Amino acid sequence: MSIFMHRDRLTVFAEILKITKEFREGKTKTEIVRSVNLNYPQASRYLNLLLTNGLLCLDSEDRYKPTEKGLELIRTLESLDLKLK
Repeated sequence: MSIFMHRDRLTVFAEILKITKEFREGKTKTEIVRSVNLNYPQASRYLNLLLTNGLLCLDSEDRYKPTEKGLELIRTLESLDLKLK
């Protein structure tokens, strides 16, 4: 019997931001879908929200990269996670 864990929206946002941060050239939507384990429509919704809120940007090669605001959110979430443990 397997147990499925549902992730909250903030966790998925953080995972997407961390994945895009790890690679200087950014990540494509397909790479994000695979890395974060989302389906394509879910990924599209999350990416649109991150773009709309200025946490991600899309370059001319259709690669997603975190903005300075996105990097700050990652740092904040990481510091909160350390404090909760």
